[in-house]
Amino acid sequence: MENMKPDSKVMLRMTNIRKSFTGCEVLKGIDIEVKKGELLAIIGPSGSGKSTLLRCINMLETIDDGSIAIEGEYLAKEGAYVSGDKARKLLGRTGMVFQQFNLFPHMTVMENLLEAPMQVKEMKREEVLPLAKELLSKVGLSDRENYYPSQLSGGQQQRVAIARALAMKPDIMLFDEPTSALDPELTGEVLKTMRELAAERMTMVVVTHEMAFAREAASKVIFMADGNIVEQGSPNEFFDHPKEERTKAFLRNML
Repeated sequence: MENMKPDSKVMLRMTNIRKSFTGCEVLKGIDIEVKKGELLAIIGPSGSGKSTLLRCINMLETIDDGSIAIEGEYLAKEGAYVSGDKARKLLGRTGMVFQQFNLFPHMTVMENLLEAPMQVKEMKREEVLPLAKELLSKVGLSDRENYYPSQLSGGQQQRVAIARALAMKPDIMLFDEPTSALDPELTGEVLKTMRELAAERMTMVVVTHEMAFAREAASKVIFMADGNIVEQGSPNEFFDHPKEERTKAFLRNML
């Protein structure tokens, strides 16, 4: 598979993405483009295909048709993914944070951060340690490095999960409803961390129900329903002047 003409500004391009489960089409020809430094917020009702779309970017789900390119290199073309070292290299450019925190319960916070760089990138502990300490400081958890996940609140666990993903030095971060498993009072601390990443121009794709976050932090907002992109635009355009009736009805229920 040859590479497309590289565009130094485009981090992620997905073209005509289609995906079905047992005959039910959940993604119906989706096109998205995310430039470096942008935060794309994907919103919409449950079952609209948002999380499936996100999971296709790093092969947790596989597309049936369409193309995915990361920094101008094809991860998938006409429904077929690259394999081997090429796939590992491209997938290594993405980091993902899930609804559930998925920390290793038998490892301390610090050990959770060190594990992937040491195992996947074969880095030495002393190489990774300074970065891990820096990332724990970034998410406000320097004093928790020797705690186990069970000793942390949900918000703290999710911030560790963000730091763990960042420890792999990804070019793009994917967030799948990262606050949906949290109590409202813990949601704010995770969103604060994500806002800080956005301010640092980390490229991010965020599936979220947090409308205020999407309005404040996103570069672009996409509204999905029934496997289609119904509407997209800048946060101001999208929230203040929605064009589609389906969008207006959704926002009335959410805001």
